[in-house]
Amino acid sequence: MTAVAQVPGINLLPHRQAVRRRRSQLLLWQLACGALLGLLLALAAGTWLQQQLDAQLRRQEGLRHAMQQVNAVLVSGKRVQGETAALLLRQQAIASLQEQRNAWVRMLDALARAMPAGVALHSVRQESAMVRLQGHAISQEKVAALLQALEQAAPWSRPALVEVRLEGPRAAEGAVEWTIRLALAPAGQS
Repeated sequence: MTAVAQVPGINLLPHRQAVRRRRSQLLLWQLACGALLGLLLALAAGTWLQQQLDAQLRRQEGLRHAMQQVNAVLVSGKRVQGETAALLLRQQAIASLQEQRNAWVRMLDALARAMPAGVALHSVRQESAMVRLQGHAISQEKVAALLQALEQAAPWSRPALVEVRLEGPRAAEGAVEWTIRLALAPAGQS
């Protein structure tokens, strides 16, 4: 038995060990190349996704910029609308003042034509679209004559007697103080 144990082990197929070694090296190279290829693919996919994200962000920034421009246009449009409305109000106020001026001219012209002798005018006050006239007359008949003359000269004025009272020191002579209310002439009347 000792003789069998002493027999050295001889490898009869040395090429198998070399083939195994080459296979394991090839497997390691394939694993390394696969890992490198996976890494390159991951980097390429990451780069592509980053480019897509950057393009989307640029589009969003462009849309945001366009929205800001539209908002600026809208704000300036609202400002122009406000200015236009203010100008329209001014124009209406000027037209209203012009109509009132013409109404006063017509009213004073009618008063000048209708004022009989013996009647004096003390004050003229405007109360919205009405005019309050105050004065004195030598008799109540002269006040009645004034009302009739105003009705004939300016029928649109709708003259109305508000008050007639005896005047202080001249009461014995029949002198009276009077108050009449008239409507201002509407636009287009003459």
